[in-house]
Amino acid sequence: MTEKSEPELVAPELLADGAGWALMVDRTLPQTPEQVWAALTRADQLRIWGPFSSSRDLVSAGPVQLIDLGVASPSTTEAFVHQAVSPRLLVMDWGSDTLRWEIAAAGVGTRLTLRHRFNDRAKAASYAAGWHLCLLALAAFLDGHPLPSVVGENALDHGFHDLHDGYARLLGLGALADQDTR
Repeated sequence: MTEKSEPELVAPELLADGAGWALMVDRTLPQTPEQVWAALTRADQLRIWGPFSSSRDLVSAGPVQLIDLGVASPSTTEAFVHQAVSPRLLVMDWGSDTLRWEIAAAGVGTRLTLRHRFNDRAKAASYAAGWHLCLLALAAFLDGHPLPSVVGENALDHGFHDLHDGYARLLGLGALADQDTR
């Protein structure tokens, strides 16, 4: 009998942010800031690794529609790009949440920092698990080996529940089973 291995978690930070919360996630990627920027902002690349597709490239301020990926009945969210400063900063609303992506050269690669601001602290582990999978897919895509979809219902095939429960423990929140949403 083999023991189930724990997923390798990448320590995020959960910070109080005004009336809400911010989940901070950092990754270092071997690609250039320009390559990472393209993957974050070009609609044709974003849909390969991200949790949504976009109605346009995210390279300028203004409204955009984001369509959920990996679900039987996708919904569209009205979003807004506040800042798009190539190749270093993308700030956008995703429904009532705000995503702030910062890109900085780091040696021969890039440091990517996501600050996801939201209102419900209980969702932090879910967001951490989801971004964990999306950022794995981003790294694989940038390495030239795209993964099958890791979002929506497909996330379950990539260890979402174990990641969620691991991040819940790490962030001091209840496990998914405790929330009766399995």
